[in-house]
Amino acid sequence: MSDDTLPDSRVIAARVAMDQLEAMATPAFDIGVKRIDGTMLLREGWSAKQVLKSLLWLRRENLNRGHIYVRPAGRLGISLVDDLSAEAIARMKAAGFAPAVVVETSPGNFQAWLRHGQMLDEATATRAAKLLAQRFGGDPGSADWRHFGRLAGFTNPKPSRQLASGLRPFARLIEANGRVYGRAAAFLAEVRAEMARDAGMPEEISGPKDTPTAAEGVGEGAAAAPPLRSLEDFHSDPRFGGDLHRADLAWARHAAAMGLSAAEIQAAILQARDLAKKGDASRQRQYARRTAVKALRQTE
Repeated sequence: MSDDTLPDSRVIAARVAMDQLEAMATPAFDIGVKRIDGTMLLREGWSAKQVLKSLLWLRRENLNRGHIYVRPAGRLGISLVDDLSAEAIARMKAAGFAPAVVVETSPGNFQAWLRHGQMLDEATATRAAKLLAQRFGGDPGSADWRHFGRLAGFTNPKPSRQLASGLRPFARLIEANGRVYGRAAAFLAEVRAEMARDAGMPEEISGPKDTPTAAEGVGEGAAAAPPLRSLEDFHSDPRFGGDLHRADLAWARHAAAMGLSAAEIQAAILQARDLAKKGDASRQRQYARRTAVKALRQTE
């Protein structure tokens, strides 16, 4: 990389990092830097402004193969769900669990931050994170009350995530709407009811008396939403007569209508089948991207 490209890349990294922090909507953050020797440098309780001022240091650590992580500081009103697929993100949206932040940590692998709309104690936050991971296929090992996620705008130095080109993939900010998910009140009532049952307590004392139950259908998305069909379903659908190109586009339109982004659709297409007939890896990505963009345009 030449020196004349550095200012632009720094501006991009700063913008996406700040967009992520703004959408997480917490007053302070913990920043973790895990170096190649396993040492973890922790900076606790930083404001977004402090993170911004430290981006050059973070960039240097990242260039030296350091992992750059972020989490909210203190009590939590947000949960991380790690190691998700594009289809899992779509299912979350369809079920009323639209994330406030989605970060693609490597091609086809996503982290989602869900805002609950209220502050949770450690036990409730941990139970909520575990239930979300179980429900949507996230990593249960990352489901606790204050797990780190990646900060967008920096590369993922894991050797297993290295690209075919030999480069390290960037953690890409896919979405940053900052909204509380529609099923938040009902879901937290469900979490507290589970905790009360485990503790052998009456459910009515597990949370505030005015906390609605899941059965009351609180919040947008409370009504049952049609599920996202898998891409494999479309590939085997006799309507397409084995034309997988047509099936890919049909699924992409379906996924776009369900709220998937172009990046999520592209990742799903790349993972679903062998695209070697399309050419090298670059041509395969171009095909998946064209299909995603075309589908989004057709559903506007």
